[in-house]
Amino acid sequence: MTDDGAFLNASEAAALLGVSKNTLYVYVGRKGLRSQAVPGSRERQYWKADILRLKHGERTAGRSPGELKRESALTLITDQGPYYRGQSALELSETKSLEEVAGLLWDCPADQVFKGEAPRTPAAFSQWTRLLEKERSVDRALGLFPQLEQADLRAHDLSHLGMSRTGADVVRWMTAIILRQAKAPCRSIHDHIAQSLKLDEGKASLVRRQLVLAADHGFEPAAYAVRAVASTGVSPWRAVMTGLLVVLGRRSGNGRFESMRTFLLELHQGDPQRSLVRRLRDGEPVPGFGSRLYPQGDPRAKALLAHCVEIFGDDPRLQQVIAAQAIMLDATGLHPDFAFVSLLVGELLGLSADASFFLIGRTVGWVAHAMEQYAAGEFEHLEGRYLGPLPTSKST
Repeated sequence: MTDDGAFLNASEAAALLGVSKNTLYVYVGRKGLRSQAVPGSRERQYWKADILRLKHGERTAGRSPGELKRESALTLITDQGPYYRGQSALELSETKSLEEVAGLLWDCPADQVFKGEAPRTPAAFSQWTRLLEKERSVDRALGLFPQLEQADLRAHDLSHLGMSRTGADVVRWMTAIILRQAKAPCRSIHDHIAQSLKLDEGKASLVRRQLVLAADHGFEPAAYAVRAVASTGVSPWRAVMTGLLVVLGRRSGNGRFESMRTFLLELHQGDPQRSLVRRLRDGEPVPGFGSRLYPQGDPRAKALLAHCVEIFGDDPRLQQVIAAQAIMLDATGLHPDFAFVSLLVGELLGLSADASFFLIGRTVGWVAHAMEQYAAGEFEHLEGRYLGPLPTSKST
């Protein structure tokens, strides 16, 4: 097995499936097993997850016509964190901008879609923003996006390039809405945020990292909803609106922000140990800790928190979270999740309580899911299994 345990060699794969190597080679084409060449040899290695799915009788590739697409070339979730089209999101976050990652996920050169001109501002935009001034960021976006779509002459160009260009406008307007600005930016998103908030180079780098790491996380509930509506042919504006609606859900992974924000405030106002001991003693959940996908801790959260330590050092708010992390790890074995650390980043950078850079980054992923699903075609009406009362038969 390879060092990271993600691949098997031909002998291991064949043995796990109980077949010969020749049969294994046939499965590559017929059953969608993914493999890649081993550098410096004539051998190939096989993606372990595909082998295990096939062993347990699950489908590895292909789908029925009209079915909502559940296979994706966008993001792979591993113990080492997500990979965007085969490239580590953590490594990308070291040097790449959100625009470059959008180009990767959208399979379109960034310089073709993120050009040096800002999206058109509708004439009545200032009036709309005044009406929505007291609303939180998500609700402002939901109120403004239909108007921005109407003013976007390219909104309904659903070609690959057309959706990419619209996606760039959506990301830029999302940035303006989060920052409560009247015009969308035309330069790099993280540079624009840094200038708007008067951040130094180190803090600007932290913003860029967070945006890149937030871009996509596979088939989370909002992405699945985005794909469902995208298959019907709505514009990227409406697809992203669907993602925002799901984010508002109480059971959504991102819908926990309010409880996490309250918990952060609780940490800042008192003794982290006393607060956590009380919660654990009373059986209360601790918001922002634990991950089903990453039992050993979300690598994105770890990387982002480590960068916070480099930038903010002895900031009391950061130190309180570090103390809470140590207590939780000792008491429960749980680590802080990415949403919790993202919220902390916004707080440390002085972002308003109702806003989140997370939404700007995730918009890139939602547009990518919309593009991929639309290209796969519309899915048909599915026949459900009715469990209600049957019609009463008429006596003759």
